[in-house]
Amino acid sequence: MPAAHGTIWRNAFTGDESIIVPDGCMDLLWTGETLLIAGADSHARVFAPGQGGCLVGLRFWPGVLPQLLRTGADQLADSVVSLDSVIGLDARRWETRLAAAEHPAVALVDLAAGAVADLMIDQRPIRVAADLSSGLSIAQVADRTGYSSRQLQRLAGQWYGYGAKHLQRVLRLRKADRLLAGGHTRAGAAAGAGYADSSHLWRDQQALDEPQPNAANRSTGLPSGSMMTA
Repeated sequence: MPAAHGTIWRNAFTGDESIIVPDGCMDLLWTGETLLIAGADSHARVFAPGQGGCLVGLRFWPGVLPQLLRTGADQLADSVVSLDSVIGLDARRWETRLAAAEHPAVALVDLAAGAVADLMIDQRPIRVAADLSSGLSIAQVADRTGYSSRQLQRLAGQWYGYGAKHLQRVLRLRKADRLLAGGHTRAGAAAGAGYADSSHLWRDQQALDEPQPNAANRSTGLPSGSMMTA
């Protein structure tokens, strides 16, 4: 599968709780028995598996996986569902192949690459996500695509699972994380990611990276989020 569309990852986890933060991406997850779809998380949540395990996942950049599934991302946001419940028989064929594969990660990439090759990928969601990540305003991104701001907001829900403004906040926060991990000061990371100041960054961290008190834990599978290792 083209690198522009996603990346493979593996994750071994214990039964302990961990915090999953949003990143705008969606994942196809192989549990060893079942294929799952993890929709885009709008806010952080607690992952409480109850027991140890291992997953192989294929992370799709914002706007790609809904095209392969032929369903709106807003139908999958903040949830984990079986692939079978979305695409039926094809999912069971994929699961049969993965169960027999010596290297499931390789088989998962091959299956996804074949699906992408059979589909004319709409590049608009990918370009819009890149523009939003670059720091352009919603109005500027809308102008570049030829949509009104209202049209862009509506399409973003179908493409990403939530509106363009929310995706922009999520992508900006993850960019700040990368800058902090790269050794930038908090003020430097805030400025580099497009925040007004470090207090602005802190407010978004509190709003997006703190689990919501009433949010339901998704106990099946790992999600979109930054707890994965590629």
